[in-house]
Amino acid sequence: MAIKGQIYDVSQSRLFYGPGGPYALFAGKDASRALAKMSFEPQDLTDDISGLSLLELSALQDWEYKFSSKYVKVGTIKKVLVEQGGDSTADAIEEAAVDGEDSILTAKMSNQLLYEEEMEVGSDDP
Repeated sequence: MAIKGQIYDVSQSRLFYGPGGPYALFAGKDASRALAKMSFEPQDLTDDISGLSLLELSALQDWEYKFSSKYVKVGTIKKVLVEQGGDSTADAIEEAAVDGEDSILTAKMSNQLLYEEEMEVGSDDP
């Protein structure tokens, strides 16, 4: 799970973030906006924090502090725009720089971003 582009390993809290858990919808996403707004709405499951109130930004900062003190930061998400040959549309490529591993997340730019994760899980990873 990520907050403000920082990826945290929340596997120690599988009951919360794993399949069937109350916060499972946050897993595998940058849930910054949803956390700031205390929202479970699909449209808020994004890293876009533009237009948030000072109270919401403060709540997000509290979440970031909580995650950084409880979970191990394992990487950072970087966005890069790549143009298609001759096409005016662009694909967003998110590269997750995970400590000791390479990972690439690709997403088509449209009304909704669809993610495909290409990551090898190490033998000691859950």
